[in-house]
Amino acid sequence: MQINERNRKIVLFAVWAVLIVLDAAGLIWCIVRLNTGTLSQDNFSYSLLHFFVSFASISGILLAEWVLRFRAGMPLVICCMLFGFFGNTVSNVWRMYDFFPAWDMVLHSLSGVLFAAVGLGLGSLVTYNQPEGKLKIVAIVVFAFFFSLSVGFLWEIFEFTVDTVSPTSSTQGWAEGMIQMGSDGVYDIPDGTYLVDSRRGTAILDTMEDMILHLLGSLITLIPLTIVFWKRQSSLKAFSFLPLPRRSKKGDPAQAQTDVQAQPDAQTQTSASERPGKQQKDS
Repeated sequence: MQINERNRKIVLFAVWAVLIVLDAAGLIWCIVRLNTGTLSQDNFSYSLLHFFVSFASISGILLAEWVLRFRAGMPLVICCMLFGFFGNTVSNVWRMYDFFPAWDMVLHSLSGVLFAAVGLGLGSLVTYNQPEGKLKIVAIVVFAFFFSLSVGFLWEIFEFTVDTVSPTSSTQGWAEGMIQMGSDGVYDIPDGTYLVDSRRGTAILDTMEDMILHLLGSLITLIPLTIVFWKRQSSLKAFSFLPLPRRSKKGDPAQAQTDVQAQPDAQTQTSASERPGKQQKDS
């Protein structure tokens, strides 16, 4: 079922608005908890940070479409917005980690699936003018794989940065494997070192688990799809991003002429695609 551009904008704006309202509601809840003393200042700062990260994540795919001039499939756009909401607002503003400890594993597994699909769309956009064939399929799949891994890598850098700035509200579990030394609850070895119960450290275990889950999610998505694309190349179009014409600058007659010339070409292609159906009907 096809949806026109106007209805697409209405649906996406409605989803965006609902998620932003829920994001704001989570922040208000955190402010109430802070004022009632049930939420520490450090944890509130962490939630506040993820409120803004969630806003940026929910809006990011829409901004990318506008800046880079492309259209992604509406289900994929909605999935990206939902993932930004659940990965930040639900996780760190609504504090899902406090109620469901395995939530982090679910998110990192799904992130590999989602960003592999986004990578396929971006790969199709980058190779849009390249000739069709199996070499193009390989290029798109490889691009999607490394794009997905890059997103996972950059997210771990973000987590490390946040945990460095505010270690008391860390989600990395850096303190879980530390051996407490003092009766006052402080890790107070005189020379400033720490004792841990794992030779591999503590936070590194969380980081590596996240990256491995992200990798598995990407592979589970891309390996079966590569087989499908190899057997039927047209199935790749389900993940393709549609490039849009460049916005013409005011007073730029050359660009305006290009846009005018592009419209008949598009109509010609549409007419050509309709001819086989008409011929079949006439016969």
